[in-house]
Amino acid sequence: MSWTKTEARLRDALMATILPAPGRGLPAIEDVDLRSFWVRFDAAAPVHLRLGLRAATLVLGGLPRVLGFAGTLPELSADEREAFITRAAQLPGIDALVEIAKVVASLAYFTDPQVQATARRRA
Repeated sequence: MSWTKTEARLRDALMATILPAPGRGLPAIEDVDLRSFWVRFDAAAPVHLRLGLRAATLVLGGLPRVLGFAGTLPELSADEREAFITRAAQLPGIDALVEIAKVVASLAYFTDPQVQATARRRA
């Protein structure tokens, strides 16, 4: 299941929305090189998780316009993305897609050696 450029753009915006820059020495997920993660994810993740992420990406990527925002997820500012995802997480049915995105974003984020090292130093 490869990602088209548009799908990858929506997916990456979704990941950045789910895990914005946490601060305290940790990079934003959009500053982490996730290319190898996506290759492993596409090869090893269970089909239901891959399909769930694909559905979350497509629905949440375009949903901002439906909810009255001025564009798709990649076109929104960081503040608009935060407002959007907070609202989307409260919508029945859509909340499950947000949860799927959270799980995958966390998996992706913590595969980065810099993130792992920083998290270990804090523990």
